[in-house]
Amino acid sequence: MTSSTFYNRTRERHSLEQALQSRRAELLILYGRRGVGKSALLRQVLDDTKNGYLFYRAVRRTLPLQLEALTEAFRAAFPGVFLPQTFSSTSVFLDSLTYEADRRENAGDPAPVCVVIDELPYLADVDPGFLTALQHWWDDNKRRPNLKLFLAGSWLSFMERQVLDERAPLYNRRTGAMKLEPLDYAEAGLFFPSYTDEQKLVAYAVLGGMPSYLEQFQPQLSIKENLLATALRANTYLAQEPDWLLLEDLRRDVLHGSVLRAIAHGERKPSDIARAIGKDSAQDISPQLSTLQELGLIVREVPITEKGQPRSRNSLYFVADHYLNFWYRFVDPARSLVTQGLGEQVWERSIAPNLSQFVSKPAFEWASRDYLWRAARVNTLPSGLHFTEVGTWWGGGDIEIDVLALDEKREPVTAGSCKWTNEPMGLSELDALRRDLARAGLEREGQYYFLFSRSGFNAPLVEYAKSQPAVILVDLGVMFSV
Repeated sequence: MTSSTFYNRTRERHSLEQALQSRRAELLILYGRRGVGKSALLRQVLDDTKNGYLFYRAVRRTLPLQLEALTEAFRAAFPGVFLPQTFSSTSVFLDSLTYEADRRENAGDPAPVCVVIDELPYLADVDPGFLTALQHWWDDNKRRPNLKLFLAGSWLSFMERQVLDERAPLYNRRTGAMKLEPLDYAEAGLFFPSYTDEQKLVAYAVLGGMPSYLEQFQPQLSIKENLLATALRANTYLAQEPDWLLLEDLRRDVLHGSVLRAIAHGERKPSDIARAIGKDSAQDISPQLSTLQELGLIVREVPITEKGQPRSRNSLYFVADHYLNFWYRFVDPARSLVTQGLGEQVWERSIAPNLSQFVSKPAFEWASRDYLWRAARVNTLPSGLHFTEVGTWWGGGDIEIDVLALDEKREPVTAGSCKWTNEPMGLSELDALRRDLARAGLEREGQYYFLFSRSGFNAPLVEYAKSQPAVILVDLGVMFSV
């Protein structure tokens, strides 16, 4: 990835740079889904320091093979240390880092000893004592200001339970932890500078915010041309990635893939998902739903007013990653056609007629919620508007509020309606939003109303909004300007 890709990771880069520049030892945890850009971000920040560093990416290999690779990485990073043989254990590797830190300190070398262990779970899996050894080593060396250790991993449940949990060996040892999230709609749009705002939103709805997916599209090609060259073409990265993802993380368990496909096709409730894949009840797929959530592949949404209630029955499931949602919705059912080189047929018959509806929900609604956070960060919201949570709400039969924001008292202060249609929004949409709020008991004095539109707003609504500061109109140009 080029450096230009990273200007949308400003906050993350700043945190890593601060750790490198600090006058203390650092043990920083970086985790996130595979392909979200952890390794590239770490390399970019470390390369910018112009200092050497050890970067070891663990793989699924036996411990002796990992130790051989770790030894070679050490020799390449620290040529001043003579290693006559391969590390006999990870403890010896850690002691060698101490030796290098001592050597630099005694030589008056101010450069810190920087070490990245990427995909930590693969090393810990074949060396169960490694995290405990690391704990003891860190306790002995945490006052050395020239030690900077970064531990990264894509196996989310492992990183959260075995590294970050209060019962884990490294609990209270880390000096920082960062979960690297996918890019939001505006950050993803930076990959396509020549696209219109509408095309950027469509590309985001198709690819999501994973840099490894966004890089597969060529910005000079149309969305259709890009899809025909990638997802709708056999043996390409995007065509095969979902299968590899399940093979890597779930050992190709057929139930997990079936659950993902059912959700991508619009099944939202656990009982409906279970029936769609031939199971009798939601209990039959409970383990799969939990695992997919832990991996960050699906998300469980509840009305924002019910957040914090783990047993809420009013829950719906969505595929968290837009590209997986797209793949399971359009590509997976058409595998045979794609294999036969008939991607154009898949586009014409399946994708093109349904793409607008696909973009509308959930991608455009999620992007609209992200807009509120982006606008809050750059201080472009009305001065009296403050919120602590942004989500959605549904209930009371047919009531659905696309965007709802709560303040610190959990009172609704902002509500929004999102329309991805060819027609501009009008006063009727604002009236409908207000009626739904009143029916749901969520209407409050001083509330703000946000209307998000693909096709802008008609003249009566624009005139009305000019005299009503609480009514805020947000088109795609506004969304991509913050």
